[in-house]
Amino acid sequence: MKRRQFQMNLRSQNTKAGAEEAGGGVSFREVTRKSTRPIELLNNLAPKHRIYGLVEVDVTKAREFISEHEARTGEKLSFTGWVIKCVAQAISEHREVQAMKKGKKKLIVFDDVDVGMIIERRVGSERFATSYCVRKASEKTFRQIHDEIRQAQKGEISEESKSDEKPPLSVRVFSRLPDFLRRLYWRKIRSDPFLRKRLMGTVAVTAVGMFGKGGGWAIPIGVHSVVFALGGICTKPRNYTNPTELGEFLNVTVMFDEEVSLGAPATRFIARLSELLESGYGLE
Repeated sequence: MKRRQFQMNLRSQNTKAGAEEAGGGVSFREVTRKSTRPIELLNNLAPKHRIYGLVEVDVTKAREFISEHEARTGEKLSFTGWVIKCVAQAISEHREVQAMKKGKKKLIVFDDVDVGMIIERRVGSERFATSYCVRKASEKTFRQIHDEIRQAQKGEISEESKSDEKPPLSVRVFSRLPDFLRRLYWRKIRSDPFLRKRLMGTVAVTAVGMFGKGGGWAIPIGVHSVVFALGGICTKPRNYTNPTELGEFLNVTVMFDEEVSLGAPATRFIARLSELLESGYGLE
């Protein structure tokens, strides 16, 4: 232990000496195990061949409904929850886009649509991001999905879970395993679609643009066969023959695993999803 500490101090001194020779001020940050976990996850599970679809959808009807509901009742409905409902419905009609590979010659097509997402939970004055999965989302109403998300956001987080310095014991043990043992673990997940479904769901929705203003597309890199990134919402004419009629347009990026979804099925799926979003599906 003392020898290792001595070597670390020596490397630190050499690095600082090199920075002083180069001139100018510098700062040093340690690359923690926590910061490398998402990279390891993507390196082992992310699809190798990806295709992206960038879509702009008129969501004026849904935005007006949510605004009117908030003005009337004081309750703020989850826009992301409504998008999840539309995504789940579209996938239930085109289940092949969420298929997962098993070996080289077989695809597992799930009937259930389990939507993985990231939610924020407030603990005191702080917010903590955590993963959550809406199971069988296509069988639930928008209201049920909204209530489930709000309930999950209110859920309690243990001190161990919310601490950046002390992740759960299982994660700490896994991060200290030798590389060859971790590779065996990732190989097991890659080869077992049922385990992947249980751990991560069948699709993913991330609401990057919900935290900013204006339009714009996000480019996701996910581990599912299909990933949805909700970008910004911009205001523009709904019909250019009548520029005074303005609407709100959501920028959506859809990432497909090209080894699962070819061009034509993916195109039909996006067309159906756009129809559902524009019609305000599931709000009534």
